[in-house]
Amino acid sequence: MRRFPMVLRFPAVLAALVLAALAAAPGAAAADGPPPHAYHRLDRVGAALAEDPLFVDPDVAQALGAPDRARLRAAIAGTARRLGTPAYVVVIPNPSQSESQGRDDAFLFMLHDRSRRDGLYVMANAHGDLESEAFDVPRRGLSPLDELDEEDEPGAATPADSERPFAGLADRIVRRLDGYAAAPSASPTMPRLYSSPDPFGQEDTLRPDEPEIKAPLLTGLLLAGPAGAAVLYWLGLGVLALRRGGLSRTPNRPRTQRHARARTKPSMRWLRRHGAQDLERLRRLLTTADGERGRAYAVSAYDAAQILYDDAKDDESKAIDLVGAIVLARQGCVALTRDIDSPPSPCLVNPLHGRSVVRKRVRKLEKDHGGALPRQCPLCANCRDIDKRQGLDERRLLQIPGPDGNRPHTLVPGVWRETAWGAHGKTFLPRVMRYLGVD
Repeated sequence: MRRFPMVLRFPAVLAALVLAALAAAPGAAAADGPPPHAYHRLDRVGAALAEDPLFVDPDVAQALGAPDRARLRAAIAGTARRLGTPAYVVVIPNPSQSESQGRDDAFLFMLHDRSRRDGLYVMANAHGDLESEAFDVPRRGLSPLDELDEEDEPGAATPADSERPFAGLADRIVRRLDGYAAAPSASPTMPRLYSSPDPFGQEDTLRPDEPEIKAPLLTGLLLAGPAGAAVLYWLGLGVLALRRGGLSRTPNRPRTQRHARARTKPSMRWLRRHGAQDLERLRRLLTTADGERGRAYAVSAYDAAQILYDDAKDDESKAIDLVGAIVLARQGCVALTRDIDSPPSPCLVNPLHGRSVVRKRVRKLEKDHGGALPRQCPLCANCRDIDKRQGLDERRLLQIPGPDGNRPHTLVPGVWRETAWGAHGKTFLPRVMRYLGVD
């Protein structure tokens, strides 16, 4: 009988052991993937886009009349020529029961994955909301739309009148296309979806790790058993093997790691959706990140953000607490990924911009908002550059929705104004925890 050399047999045995360990892990049944019918809608849209770059679902046929469709097709063709890559527009309902669980960004990522076609994708849902993703498009990834995210602008992400979601839809889509086409050229990049919808058929299934992630999180992490550690160890080996083996279907490209485009006038729905995404990202990092210095901050930030998110619900009077949940979740991620025990405070012009990179005086805001802004105001890179070019004014401030309309975040009383979103030092998170009644 022929014997294989030991050098060949050992990797085969090791691979079999790894596969067996992964198969025995909880939830391994999900590895088989969703059934074919789970992708029917995506495949139908993908097939239609192969013939026509504009797809309008029959359920929202009233969204665009014949003249608007002709105009959009011309705009799509012009954008594709200017970008040098395909451009697509999809108008389709996206309910929470869909394959993307109502997440428009997830729908576009799944559509791209199924169709295997790079390019610019713009989507409008049944509420008239716009979402867009640029896959391997040679444009600067961060900011062609920063100026278009105002709710009263033609290229806004949401309609000006929620009772008439399709009014001016064609204008807004054209403006969105033009924003990308006019953006500065850059090396093509691939966007990143920070969290994915639950596996098909498991949308309402409690994941095994969820009880350990509920607040307080630290207890759950400390009680994680050796069995879980063994599964994670073998899973990590498998992931490393795949990465080193170069088995990725697509070539490596630079990837942009960005927050969702920060609005100046976010809606409650936007805040809820992105709050959930940032909380999920931090939850995943807490189960995988190795950093020790930043873990205590990240755990407390997660607990506080989760309480804020759950308590706010859809109450407009607590909209600023949803902003706080997003800021804390992102700070927790920074603490873990950079392994620091005190992440930088966010941009004080708009805390949704992300972490600050510089402190400087903002003279145009000192008169009416100086009481809420420190003399040396933390700014993100984008606000720093804008202030250098033309000066920051009140139009750039984050506007908080409320029962009586929007108002600058600096005029909303409470813990966030008192602490200047952490600009006063390390007392920020402890002060927020006291505000929540958590010791």
